[in-house]
Amino acid sequence: MAKTAGTAWGIDLGNSALKAIKVTLGEDDKVEVLDYAVIEHESILTSPEITPGQRTELIEKALEKFTEEHDLAGNAVVVGVPGHSSFARFAKLPPVEKKRIPDMVRYEAQQQIPFDINDVEWDWQVLSESDDAQEIEIGIFAIKSDIVKRALQPYSNSDIMIDTVQMGPMALFNFLTFDKSEVSDSKDAIILIDIGAENTDLIISNKGKVWQRSIKIGGNHFTAAVQKSFKLSFQKAEGIKRTANTSKYARQIFQAMRPVFSDLAAEIQRSLGFYSSGNRDTQFGEAYAMGNAIKLPGLLKFLQQSLSLPIKRMDNFDLATTSSEVSVAEFSGHIPSMSTAYGLALQGLDLGKMKGNLLPREIIRQTQWKRKHKWFIAACACMAIAAIGGLVKAMSAKGDINEAKFVINQISTSVSKVNQSAAVKSEAINNVEEIKKTIDEHKQIYEDRSLVQKLYKSLVDSLPSEVHNPDQANLYSAYNSGDRDAVMEMPRGDRKQVFISGVHIVYTDDLTQDFDTILSSGSASAAGSPAAAVAVDRGRGMMDRGGVGAMRGVPVARPGMPVVSRGGAGNAVGAGAAGGAAAADTKKAGFVLVLEGSTPHKNNLQYLNPPTAGIDRSNWGFFTRLYYLGKTDEEIKKILEEKNKSDIAIPSSEYQVAQSTESAALPFESFIGSQELKMYFDTDEGAQISGNRNTNQPSGIGIVKPSDKPTANAGLGMRDFRGGIGAGAGGGTNQQLPQLVDPFTQEVISTEYKEDLNKEIVLENGKPITVDHDYWFRVKLKIALKDSGEPAAN
Repeated sequence: MAKTAGTAWGIDLGNSALKAIKVTLGEDDKVEVLDYAVIEHESILTSPEITPGQRTELIEKALEKFTEEHDLAGNAVVVGVPGHSSFARFAKLPPVEKKRIPDMVRYEAQQQIPFDINDVEWDWQVLSESDDAQEIEIGIFAIKSDIVKRALQPYSNSDIMIDTVQMGPMALFNFLTFDKSEVSDSKDAIILIDIGAENTDLIISNKGKVWQRSIKIGGNHFTAAVQKSFKLSFQKAEGIKRTANTSKYARQIFQAMRPVFSDLAAEIQRSLGFYSSGNRDTQFGEAYAMGNAIKLPGLLKFLQQSLSLPIKRMDNFDLATTSSEVSVAEFSGHIPSMSTAYGLALQGLDLGKMKGNLLPREIIRQTQWKRKHKWFIAACACMAIAAIGGLVKAMSAKGDINEAKFVINQISTSVSKVNQSAAVKSEAINNVEEIKKTIDEHKQIYEDRSLVQKLYKSLVDSLPSEVHNPDQANLYSAYNSGDRDAVMEMPRGDRKQVFISGVHIVYTDDLTQDFDTILSSGSASAAGSPAAAVAVDRGRGMMDRGGVGAMRGVPVARPGMPVVSRGGAGNAVGAGAAGGAAAADTKKAGFVLVLEGSTPHKNNLQYLNPPTAGIDRSNWGFFTRLYYLGKTDEEIKKILEEKNKSDIAIPSSEYQVAQSTESAALPFESFIGSQELKMYFDTDEGAQISGNRNTNQPSGIGIVKPSDKPTANAGLGMRDFRGGIGAGAGGGTNQQLPQLVDPFTQEVISTEYKEDLNKEIVLENGKPITVDHDYWFRVKLKIALKDSGEPAAN
């Protein structure tokens, strides 16, 4: 954990200047500014005329001047790194035991960070968690190791001991949530625009959450525009830009910079639009602009007009006071460029919401050693004094036999304790080795990061498609291209489609256990994450609740995440015990899959699992393909022959041979043991889709259809049937059941009351007649890793 102290320095080393601020927590929860520094570089670090060597020299000069004029001893030191060179992602995890969160976060980091995890410095923190929370929100922060080490080298050369490294945008978020807490707690989103020399950081805070983007336009781009227009050196163009407001060529200068004004406003507008598209209920409230470039005359007004937002210049800190040694007037003039340094210093006082630390671990150890070095020397001195004292005492006791015996007894006792400690140590080492062995076994699953993707691809390949159902190739083509009318030319009940709304995966070392034991086990290891979801062809009939299109992500179980199984109606593939299994099951490692979805086909289960499919894949349904996943024709034939179907013949077509070869190449296969089939492949949960969204029916199937306006039905005298119709004698309304519709075609997919030509509900013996549509299902199956078997324990 990063050091926190009574005082802290926040250092923002920018391209134009070093900004630093020293703070402490004062009275009334306000922060007191004890000291500050603004040291401009002799040249802008990113100037085209500056070489990398000169850049390093300029930085070290600024740090040398800073350390000469300001005392850092005894203070927490927090430095920033630019947002464009670092990485932040936010994710949600299912609620689990706290001890399991780090393992889940590490796997999530491997999926989210676009570099090898060993090549970055990264940290994470839990952002929101409560007893009744359905999810745990985390933040993951990272920066490439070579970038952060290169950025910190000048500090090391200047003997500055750093405690924390934080991203610039997160430091600004810390500043906002502390100093502008009343604003940040509002229901509207707050915007921070920090215009630096090379980049502009856009930060949006919404109800305690943060979103950030780095825009590659900054103060240097304005300078470059002036340089190009007036054909000057970069340094001279920078000087003209800074004095543009008082120059007799002001009009020409601002005309030269106008394209950059427009580009910056356009990029900010585009970013706000992107954020709004994913947060449609968001309203933008306060907006603040900061950074040295905001001092450019006319820029603030231009952004206000272009963005149609009231933007305030950041020129005060609400919860900060200044000590008597700090000039208020001078400090106020630097506030527009001090917000990042202020946010960094707040984290040093443990007052920031974002607490991540990207400081490399070896530097943390070096810093701790340097701080403890003087204490180590003092301890060595004390030990030396004690040793000398003991030697003098021993010499004075020479000849005293009784005391000698006492010393010998003490030595024997010490030896005995040492031996006991050695035994305890040996036992501990053995325990650690056992744990490492278990970790290594599980690590193999994580190292083969393509395993879950291959499994997903196999599931997708098992779905209805033009390959499996060439007679409906036009349907899949129309669905894939989004041609609604062409899709609806075929009656819904005849369409060979399967829609998947949920895929849950849990890894286990022992597939011979029943489903409930594996799915609810706290020791199960995750084999996937939402980031592992693969893109899915629309032609295969996959959809998400958002409507037509590729599935954007599927929920996947993580360590200890139970997948609840509930009762239902249906049947199982090949009812009864499966053939081809040994008398006693062999322990296998692999995955338990729970697939939830629906089909519009009128024969539902018979379509999903044709009872007489046999070996011919052209007759298989979706469940059949899952049942034989990863198995070759010879293996399937053996299973069928042991079910007394020895007359099964294997087709010899090229398609069949190709399928057999492809199956043999998969690293996993369906696991079917010797016990009742429902232990290995369970399809007993399913029913017609209901608009009531009962607790058994999977979520995410279809979308709710807005209620129809009640129509007069005087004299019908209906009573309340199944919660759908309500009226008293002599009058009432004709109201349908709650309905779900296909988000693409808008066809009703849930059970509804039958209506006549007048849109009146048809009754039979005083009760409404119902019409069923689509069928939902929940299938559970086991997938074994090939060559992972060992005898099951008795």
